[in-house]
Amino acid sequence: MSLRIGILGAAKVAIYAMIAPAKDVEGVVVQAVAARDPERAKAYAAEHGIPKVYTDYQALIEADDVDAVYVALPPNLHAKWSIAALKAGKPVLCEKPFALSSADVEAMLAAEAETGLLLMEAQHSHYHPLSARMREIVESSQLGKIQSVETAFDVPVSKAEGEIRYDPAVGGGAIWDLGIYPLHWARSALNEELELISASQRLAASGADVETKAELMSASGIKVSLSANMDAPLRAFIRFIGTEGRLMIDRPIAPQHGHQFLFSLEQEEWEEKFPTKATYAYQLEAFRDAIIGGASVPTRGTVSLMEIRLLEQICAKAIKE
Repeated sequence: MSLRIGILGAAKVAIYAMIAPAKDVEGVVVQAVAARDPERAKAYAAEHGIPKVYTDYQALIEADDVDAVYVALPPNLHAKWSIAALKAGKPVLCEKPFALSSADVEAMLAAEAETGLLLMEAQHSHYHPLSARMREIVESSQLGKIQSVETAFDVPVSKAEGEIRYDPAVGGGAIWDLGIYPLHWARSALNEELELISASQRLAASGADVETKAELMSASGIKVSLSANMDAPLRAFIRFIGTEGRLMIDRPIAPQHGHQFLFSLEQEEWEEKFPTKATYAYQLEAFRDAIIGGASVPTRGTVSLMEIRLLEQICAKAIKE
């Protein structure tokens, strides 16, 4: 019997993050969708072959023919509807960022503890073998003592009217939409707490940050430089500089679309290649296996809470331009 997933939000992200991988992941089916506009939900379901449409979010999370919920709503709605779905008896896969405040994340985690159900953050790149290999190399000390980490994620975002990523009220802005990724890459690899040293933000007229830069320090003294930009050509990378070598990774966000993984030790350098299977498929398999078999899920709980706290600090302390 398949795990029947209901989507909250007729969102673009759900097309490639849930609908597409569900076609290739055994034991999973997209069963239903609900949107703020029922007509939009009907059109979305017809276009993507989703069997059931619910007239509102509450109806979907209470439906007997839905086993789990994928929250693809704007970030300001993540906490409310993740909590509601958990209390309705449904495990949840929630898009990143988990929420827009640590208080909201704490409420989400309290609901998870109360219900005993899974609440997983959709940090899809974490589940790809490339990311696993990155963590393995850093944790192995093959690079010697890590001295610095530089990481960035830039995506040119249209300034067209209605683009929610320029609306700070719903969680728009470079740091929340993009910066959450390089922050997670660095934290997950170093496996240390990070302290904010300094930050700056360049703001749009709407008040959303177009670009954010931050300097952080790990508990063991590793310098971490992070940046995210919605007004720059596409780039995504993370670079680790150690006393014995370097690890340079381009496009860890979605290695299935091409990537570079360079590992250098002294005078020797080699490149490694990884599967073209989508990060979203690996993520969906992890969600399925956690629900059905109780498998461990790393992108959840205090991990997500600590990262949201850092994003809060960056926004609060950044010098505004």
